[in-house]
Amino acid sequence: MFQDKDNINKLSSQYETVIQTYYPRGAILDKNGINFSDNSSFENLKLNIQNNINFTIGKTFIGNIQINEETTTNQAVSGVSGLQLYYDKQLNGGEAIKILSQIDATGQTINQNNYLAVNDHINEGYNINTTIDYHVQKYTESYVKEYLTKNNLKGASVVITDITTGEIITMYSSDETLNKNVLSYQPGSVFKILTLALALENNVVDLDEEFNCSGKINIDGVTRYCNEGKGHGKLTVLDGFAKSCNEVFYTLATRLNIKDKNGNITSNKIIDYAKELGFGSVNDKTNKNKNFILEYNDYYSFVPDNIYNNLDTFNLALGQGNVQATPLMMNTIMSAIANGGKTNYPYIVESVTSQNGEIKEIKENTIFDMKLSDNTIKTLQKALRMVCTKGTAKNNSLDNYGGLAGKTGTAENTKETPHAWFSGYFPYNNPKYSMTVFIENGGYGSGAALEIFDNIANTLLNMED
Repeated sequence: MFQDKDNINKLSSQYETVIQTYYPRGAILDKNGINFSDNSSFENLKLNIQNNINFTIGKTFIGNIQINEETTTNQAVSGVSGLQLYYDKQLNGGEAIKILSQIDATGQTINQNNYLAVNDHINEGYNINTTIDYHVQKYTESYVKEYLTKNNLKGASVVITDITTGEIITMYSSDETLNKNVLSYQPGSVFKILTLALALENNVVDLDEEFNCSGKINIDGVTRYCNEGKGHGKLTVLDGFAKSCNEVFYTLATRLNIKDKNGNITSNKIIDYAKELGFGSVNDKTNKNKNFILEYNDYYSFVPDNIYNNLDTFNLALGQGNVQATPLMMNTIMSAIANGGKTNYPYIVESVTSQNGEIKEIKENTIFDMKLSDNTIKTLQKALRMVCTKGTAKNNSLDNYGGLAGKTGTAENTKETPHAWFSGYFPYNNPKYSMTVFIENGGYGSGAALEIFDNIANTLLNMED
């Protein structure tokens, strides 16, 4: 009996159907070789590939993929963000593989031990070996998500690095589409680290000098306030740093102003120094100082090109106005201070290897240098420690692990509630890690940001015991 091709295909489909499609792709692994993806395999077939598609941990840095189900070519899967995009060509594992099964007229599998793999082949994708610790990443994601929900907070990011190597141990963002760790925000008082560094380096302040904070600061007829409404009273510069006194840091910044021959303010030494460290210009919308593979081209840390009055000076000293920084930038600064003034730029990929372990790429470290004297670095370390012993971050619980050093930040923005920061390193007596926690509209840095930092740091150190 004669049947056309269409009828033959329809008849065949009654007995054989595609029950699963595999998209071979290289794996993205943690520092110990743990795969971040869901490697569900088909039990009755020994396929040459793994199904590295469904990621539940690490989406912040892994990124997303898109699948074109209309094709079985090597273009069926492509990376659209994160490491999936950056290493898309290396990860590509070749053509899709279809799993077929015989079914009866009701659609039930006839023989569960008899499947057919169409186009089975060796996975051609390379593996991406990251510096991330899977267990710390998993805990951080679970804990912060729960914390944000419980406290009705908008969003957060957390980045942890090894202060010596620059390896990123954990990178979490509540927004899986945009990585908040490399977005820029006003840093608030965390930026006072640079103000203090320049004041010390330029010898415009003595550690024994006494300041008097009244709580109100008159700047050319405009009143600005200290974070302590009633004022801090008499205090030294290190006390002012520990208590995050706005009046002390405004005074320091005025001493760093650059003036023309007529005495008009034209700039400030803090601006030049920040640009040496990698901050861009507020007027240049291109990230020319990109050192991390997952940084965006149009989001970057920046400072103003010039300032023209004392209100500008106030904003600059306190990390407000036309000053923005990424959490990753502030964390790199913290790592360098903890490590004696220098560290490696943070990185997240250690190597790229073939399926048989052959190394195709390996990380080459580059140095981030604070360009400060040893005396200044030691004073900054002392100041950061004071913040955590008798200052705005004294409510931490890391003394059992050698102590904490760091800086809180509360950054005003267009919303009523300020952004909250805490950036620090630990253990203080034997520094190993730096961490920066950013909470969008999270209030004061001494609150939620410090609490999250404290919990994660304790958990990380406890895991090592």
